[in-house]
Amino acid sequence: MLSSGRRWVLLLSQRVAVVGVLTMLLIAILTVADILLRWLFSASVPGFNEILEIGIAVAVASTFPAGAANRVNLTIDLLAPYYGPKTTVWLKAIGALALLIFYIFLSWRIGDDAASLAERNAVTIMLEMPLAPFIWVISGLLAACGIVQFIIYFESVRNAVLGIDDANPIAVEPSLNIQSVNQKILLAGIGLLIVGVVILLAIGQNIEFLSSLVQSTPGVVALIMFALMWILALIFIPLGATMGLLGVLGAALLAGLDPALSVLGSSAVEFLTNRQLAVLPLFLIMGSFAAAAGLSSDIYDLAQATLGHRRGGLALATIGGCAGFGALTGSSLATAATIGNVALPEMRARGYSPGLATGCVAAGGTLGQLVPPSTVIVLYAILTEESIGQLFIAAIIPAAIAVILYLITISIYVRISPDAAPPAKERLPIGEILRMVAKSWGVLFLFGLVIGGLYGGIFTATEAAAVGAGSAFLFALFRGKLSDGAFWRVIGETTATTAMIYMLIFGAVTFSFFMGITGLPELMTSFIGGLDMSPLAIIAILLVIYILLGAIMDPFPIMVITVPIIAPIILDLGFDLLWWGIIMVVVVETGLITPPFGINVFILKGISGGDVPTSTVFKGVMPFVAADLIKLAFLVLFPSLVTWLPSTMISSG
Repeated sequence: MLSSGRRWVLLLSQRVAVVGVLTMLLIAILTVADILLRWLFSASVPGFNEILEIGIAVAVASTFPAGAANRVNLTIDLLAPYYGPKTTVWLKAIGALALLIFYIFLSWRIGDDAASLAERNAVTIMLEMPLAPFIWVISGLLAACGIVQFIIYFESVRNAVLGIDDANPIAVEPSLNIQSVNQKILLAGIGLLIVGVVILLAIGQNIEFLSSLVQSTPGVVALIMFALMWILALIFIPLGATMGLLGVLGAALLAGLDPALSVLGSSAVEFLTNRQLAVLPLFLIMGSFAAAAGLSSDIYDLAQATLGHRRGGLALATIGGCAGFGALTGSSLATAATIGNVALPEMRARGYSPGLATGCVAAGGTLGQLVPPSTVIVLYAILTEESIGQLFIAAIIPAAIAVILYLITISIYVRISPDAAPPAKERLPIGEILRMVAKSWGVLFLFGLVIGGLYGGIFTATEAAAVGAGSAFLFALFRGKLSDGAFWRVIGETTATTAMIYMLIFGAVTFSFFMGITGLPELMTSFIGGLDMSPLAIIAILLVIYILLGAIMDPFPIMVITVPIIAPIILDLGFDLLWWGIIMVVVVETGLITPPFGINVFILKGISGGDVPTSTVFKGVMPFVAADLIKLAFLVLFPSLVTWLPSTMISSG
């Protein structure tokens, strides 16, 4: 019954998500129309910014139920191999319960915000639209997430009772008494739910007493909560729920329960209606439609045509393809997986060594988050209130340095190990190269339009994202690439990633508020300031820590967990947060290919097949790790490589 219920909920939530993504796409097209009106007639759509804020907020919230139904919430499975199967399924059930509670709290507090707006008859400034109905819709969509999660929770309990992992199909042996099994599932589910409710009630009723115990030691509370956050995250509690619930608890201990809960609701509404944050779903739409349109294969073909005649030319072309694909998708893992599926079979078939083939794809994948536009750069900008546009422009020179160093690395690699790549081929005729350039005009146009418009002050970051999303959709449409389910795949990709990122943000901003009132960032800044070490030595220590984190975690959780604490330290050391943002991206991306973990390495190991040992992939990627460390040294010792280009930007109006 539960599986059937989830299927219906999934189907319904997907329909709602389709409406949400189509609304975002419509807003992108309307944004383009508004830009054209300004250029051609010095006019604009009245109140368009208000339409954008409200429309994007509701559209993004429409993706949440489908995200919940598809279980896209980020968890950290670093210790998964060390848990037994029974422990794992029960931990996942507890994680599902924590996420259910988080959804309930979010819906409740956003509903309170809506009621407050209705009471004040709050309206938008220009169009005088009432705000409360839109916030009620968002609250209702999060309530729908709660219903979906309730079903998923009981499914997780069922899996725990039967000892079945989520990844395996459910098959109850005929000898089992189905009625008895269902009773056990119901009792276990209700029992665990009651335990959760009792814990919440106990904390709520004793919050004043607990608060009196810790008021004098806020720094200690912060450290305890920070450690507890890591513990919960490592036992399959979704990261957004972990940060959100612990943030509320910590803030309640230090500032009171009502202010803590109010922050949860108000910060969620604030970020949903934040025009700057609209760049995230719009760039995600751009990347998905660009990939569906075949623009990624175009840029790879161009790189192969221009570099393929050199020794190791296919490896060189792979780096160029990764850079181009990264500009379209903004995702390292997607870049490594997508280009790897195209490039690895080609390189293996043409005699490239497994080490070079897998190493260059794993390293090239790290360009996904460095080449703008990048989703992790957007997240950093949101967490630090830095300019998204300036960060995108700041990443251009470091990205170019990364590409050049990778190309040099491959050239040295094939000279030292001639057997790693076949002999050089003849250069293609100039006519063939020009044909590939003409074929790739869409990629060049899209990148130039978005980044050039930002740099020249023609677009704001939100407008650039809207132009990119609308243009990528038109490319896919006119190329006839949206048939055979491609359109729905794009919708699904956008829905899943949007829902995951926003849930992370809701948790992160709540936890950041708690950290702010504890004074921990200031305490750490004072502690580091008192060390007898130079600022560069402290930066070096931080970089080592981030490389280690990047080796075992995705950049998103690293950002949301550490930025609120580290950013004040960077400022106190006298460094620019714009510079540090690019350094952070570079260093965590280096971690993705660093032994003994390196997520990109394991992705490439899976793609390359069982005949390539993990040790071979690590051996192949090590020269690229060395290139990354050289790049990092350049950017740390010469900060102007990051800060100069943004300083020449023309401000958009």
